[in-house]
Amino acid sequence: MNPPSFEIFNQTDENIPFSGDQLRRLIALVQEYEKRNFLHVEVVFVDDSDILEMNRRYLGHDYVTDIITFPYHENDDPVEGTLFCCAPQIRRQSEELDVAFDTEVLRIVIHGLLHLVGYDDETDSQRSHMHSLENKYITLYLDY
Repeated sequence: MNPPSFEIFNQTDENIPFSGDQLRRLIALVQEYEKRNFLHVEVVFVDDSDILEMNRRYLGHDYVTDIITFPYHENDDPVEGTLFCCAPQIRRQSEELDVAFDTEVLRIVIHGLLHLVGYDDETDSQRSHMHSLENKYITLYLDY
């Protein structure tokens, strides 16, 4: 598998503790364990108003969420997509869950990568499965 390309954009005033090296490592882990080839991933950190507008426009939801994932591939094609991550919401979640902001950023990016490879979180069972996968990849990343 060729190394994927990736880009990170921060369109907020938040200081985001997330680097290109971290994204490369996360993609490599998900690629290896999920047996999917990644082509290109963009991670875009946005504010509440931006994520709310996307949520209304594309998903018909009228609330702020932590991430919206847009895949650009079909079926078993190489994975490519954009992860829109809401920095203020991720910060609020980190405080509510009493976890470090950088750990919650990792969890949300992993969550988006899992969506890109085909996991869903529409049911309680799917959410539980994704959460266990997020924990698995955080542990693998920290041990990497």
